[in-house]
Amino acid sequence: MRVSSQGHVRKSHPIVEQVDERVPGSKNSPSQPQQRARSTPTATKEEPCIISRYQVPRLDASIMRTHDILAYGLIYVGFGKERQNVVEKTSVDRFKAHYGPEPRTVKDLMSDLVDAFPSMTFKELLMGLNWLKLYDIEAVLAGRWGYSEGKCREKCRDAVRHIQSLRDALICFDPSIFPDEAIHIITVDGVNFITEEFRLNPSTEYFDHKSHSCGLKYEFAICLLLDHCVWIKGPFLAGKYHDKSLFCGAETMDDPQDQWDRNALFFQIPIGKKAIGDVAYEGIPERVTVKRHDHTHDVLEFLDRAQNRQETYHSRLENYNILTHRFRHGKSSQDKMDLHKMAVEAVAVIVEYDMKYHPLYEV
Repeated sequence: MRVSSQGHVRKSHPIVEQVDERVPGSKNSPSQPQQRARSTPTATKEEPCIISRYQVPRLDASIMRTHDILAYGLIYVGFGKERQNVVEKTSVDRFKAHYGPEPRTVKDLMSDLVDAFPSMTFKELLMGLNWLKLYDIEAVLAGRWGYSEGKCREKCRDAVRHIQSLRDALICFDPSIFPDEAIHIITVDGVNFITEEFRLNPSTEYFDHKSHSCGLKYEFAICLLLDHCVWIKGPFLAGKYHDKSLFCGAETMDDPQDQWDRNALFFQIPIGKKAIGDVAYEGIPERVTVKRHDHTHDVLEFLDRAQNRQETYHSRLENYNILTHRFRHGKSSQDKMDLHKMAVEAVAVIVEYDMKYHPLYEV
């Protein structure tokens, strides 16, 4: 069931009160008059706050309002009712620091996930977002979420796979969205992400010359006229494929064109349309425009803005620690690549939802 942007008219969920864990008969026992003391960093004072994070009731994601998402999301990471008595911007910044997107983006994401996965809970979604954003080790997640390390691993990966499953519906190359009069329709670039070494399949082909370490490469294309990622392809070994050969679907540019992969982006761009790329794509002017010395000032400015817009999109992906820290999961080389692809595509889906409220600048 999809929820309209206005949501259901109902009262917001009450914020969970702190749990009283004091020992009966002590001088702070509830049977005696007491004064409310300020929180101190002692274990006795902090324990109720920690316990209260797991008293959040099971919530129906389809009827939650943005305020509910913000309030309960903060409770889970230690900001109880009293600590939320701050300006809204501070609360939203705290939420984004732990989960990535802001609450209204999470609401849109939840609405679609509830349709596809009715049994998925609000807490499980937050666990997945928190893992993508901060990329904490499982021992830290176990302390935060109240599950064992193995259960945290299972729930986080399941949530991220659910988010990743929205990728095909959101991120696809559809030539019909481009106006007939437009010539330049997309920008394209390759992005390398660092990983731990593939010890079961060591090879210099994983070497990323940008970070001077092991990495995986992905190809991204962004629509010039819409705030929309239209293409993701990868992962590929970072040191094996040049951006241009990846774009053309070739092992190397020495391969004859009749051997190029027809599923490559080169063959998806309609005749008469072009992409914009950096100097790495020089040599295929029928498909990609790059900056040249004989371009006018206006053309150079247009190409600069288009490429900078693509870099802005990349920076939004890299706002998630799972893509900037060295990726460490996977029992085999293929498993590591599959899990990394899951993370990259899930983050791209989240960024796609978030661009509704935070669009890229116009070219």
